[in-house]
Amino acid sequence: MKNYLPIIIGVFVIIAVGFLVRQYSMSRVAPLSSSGNNAVPTVAQEPGETVETGTTPIEEKDAVVTSASISLAISSPANNITVTSSSLVVRGKTAPKAEVFVNDAETEADANGNFSVTLTLDEGENYILVVANDANGNFSEKELTITYTP
Repeated sequence: MKNYLPIIIGVFVIIAVGFLVRQYSMSRVAPLSSSGNNAVPTVAQEPGETVETGTTPIEEKDAVVTSASISLAISSPANNITVTSSSLVVRGKTAPKAEVFVNDAETEADANGNFSVTLTLDEGENYILVVANDANGNFSEKELTITYTP
């Protein structure tokens, strides 16, 4: 159970950061008027004031914010293997310059998307969570179970 706690905390932190980034970027966009005057002013306008000249009508549309996943492939180790060394290198490929979290370790993928992180395993089953996210808030995650038997 103690191996799950850092993973769960890491996932919540990543989700919260992604949510905050999206909220901040959405708050910088001026909302459409609810009074039906959906015009973009081209001159200075006070709130609630209607400007008839120099406006361009726009259609009101529902804003849909989605998070797409980015590619994430783990090249080594394979899932559900048993190893005899406590040192394990996790290698993979994702989006170029994406942030990559492997349990508690953080790194950044190179310009080609390659990354590697060395972990120290505990005896028995080790749960490894690999999460990659890009600057746009898109992310992917993979889980591995590695058994260490000295």
